[in-house]
Amino acid sequence: MKQELELKLVEKYPKILKDYKGDPMQTCMSWGIDTADGWYKLLDECMEKLQYFCDLCSKDGKEVKVIARQIKEKFGTLRFYLDVEGGNKIENDIVDDIINEAEAESERTCEVTGMPGTICQQGGWYKVLCYEESRKLKYKACSQDTEKYWEEKDNGKWND
Repeated sequence: MKQELELKLVEKYPKILKDYKGDPMQTCMSWGIDTADGWYKLLDECMEKLQYFCDLCSKDGKEVKVIARQIKEKFGTLRFYLDVEGGNKIENDIVDDIINEAEAESERTCEVTGMPGTICQQGGWYKVLCYEESRKLKYKACSQDTEKYWEEKDNGKWND
């Protein structure tokens, strides 16, 4: 992700991203957010939910914190590794649900543009891409039906 977008997230969510560009011996966040720009909105919405939930749970001297340990793309989809401090089992489960929702959404969101996409492959590499980006980067949709439709589109059969 471009540094300017990363810095926007750090500014909005300083508690979650407190280890951003930290010591590489202590955190994988030292390398920043290792995704393409298309997932910026998805990550922004995810962290907004996480911070809101932590703020709701932090009361009467108790503080619940989510701290990002690594945010990256792996096998084409989002991976968001974190620690939850001060939370009980139910609160930890809710945080996991928020993360799972974002990771599932990444399976349908082009990591380059943020538009609807599908998992695509080029050799052993996977990315979630929209039609246009898959063609630019020479990736093929993993779904045979989607790839067939895209090939027909390439050949001018569909004019949408």
